[in-house]
Amino acid sequence: MVVKDKEIMEKVRPLARKAIHPAVLRWFETQKRGSVLDAPAGFGHLSLRLREMGYEVIAGEIEPQKFAIPDIECIFTDLNREIQTQDNSFDYICCIEGLEHMTDPYQAVREFARVLKPGGYGVFSIPNYCSIERRFKFLLSGYLTKPTECERFRVPGANIYGLHNSPLTITILEFMFEINNLHIVEIKKDAPKLKQYLLLPLVSCMWFVNFLLTKKSRAKRRTDLTLNKNVIMGGNTLIIITKKTTKGQSIQT
Repeated sequence: MVVKDKEIMEKVRPLARKAIHPAVLRWFETQKRGSVLDAPAGFGHLSLRLREMGYEVIAGEIEPQKFAIPDIECIFTDLNREIQTQDNSFDYICCIEGLEHMTDPYQAVREFARVLKPGGYGVFSIPNYCSIERRFKFLLSGYLTKPTECERFRVPGANIYGLHNSPLTITILEFMFEINNLHIVEIKKDAPKLKQYLLLPLVSCMWFVNFLLTKKSRAKRRTDLTLNKNVIMGGNTLIIITKKTTKGQSIQT
């Protein structure tokens, strides 16, 4: 099986940025083994690596025909609608570079929370729209994600799955998680961006001003998130670890 997996690994490639899968796998290396839903799974690179680490993996993909690992179950999954499995089914859910592609990310998070067991962990990665570099780019350009021409999507069979349909900021993400009883326990970055350190003096001033605010003002502005060092000085991608609590029912949106 190991030889076979190595042969398959050469054929599949991560659809996410190069540093994301290693960062996610380093976190999984430290956890108790259990069942994982990997969605969207793409070609299956992460699913295969998780299985090699001893996890029981089920993949979810809106285009299951492209999933390339023959002996890992891949179920059709449209995260804008539903995950076709029972409540409280998985110890972990893993959504790598998925939420920003959803037209209804609220529904996607609701479904992830539904299938995750109480006390289970949700691992999400998403482009870091709140880094100091992205904030400057937005100031200059006026957009968080590049404009796209409509004509390429007017042809038969075209879809918008590959677009960043929902550029989500950290405070909106935290709200989505919390209303579904997913509490953020850790924010990680994929890799440092050295050129951002040119803006460190500005960020240091922002931290100092935040220090001067009252505790109530900081809480109101959620600077614990917006000025978190792994957010404002983070890399291209945020990796967010959440834990499912049992403090109440999910809030309908």
